[in-house]
Amino acid sequence: MMSCIRCGACCTSFGVCITPADIRHISSATGMPPAKFVDTVQDYPGRERTEPALRIGGEMQILVLKRSPSNVCFFYSPEGCKIYAHRPLLCRTYPFKKDMRDMLSRPCPSGWMPEGKERKQYEKDIKNYEKELQSFQKFAKEWNSGGGGSLSELLSVISKS
Repeated sequence: MMSCIRCGACCTSFGVCITPADIRHISSATGMPPAKFVDTVQDYPGRERTEPALRIGGEMQILVLKRSPSNVCFFYSPEGCKIYAHRPLLCRTYPFKKDMRDMLSRPCPSGWMPEGKERKQYEKDIKNYEKELQSFQKFAKEWNSGGGGSLSELLSVISKS
């Protein structure tokens, strides 16, 4: 089997859900304040992703990376991901679930499956992502039970934690 061909189909097809740990990691690595690259989208029923929704501005929202004016990931360029070494855990594990099965919305033009060291890295990243999602669930429960707040308040709390 071959590896991901890094065509960018996933970067140009979907919004990228992010966690508080992703936000801190990207901000630290790039020196950018989170407000420059974090956005939200309205939560909706039946969504494929399991990242928790947060009460922001009185509505349930999902944290995502901003999209460029051409509606692709903020960090995507024709040369590839500008933060590849620091990309969110979702990007590190996409398009796989914890059991390495394809996701329903997989936009990949090739039917690749990681093998050897690459597979071991995916498995490690998937475990890390599952652990981070558990932490994010706890954070979301606490944030939402307190009534939520604005995006700038949320980013301030995330940056301080």
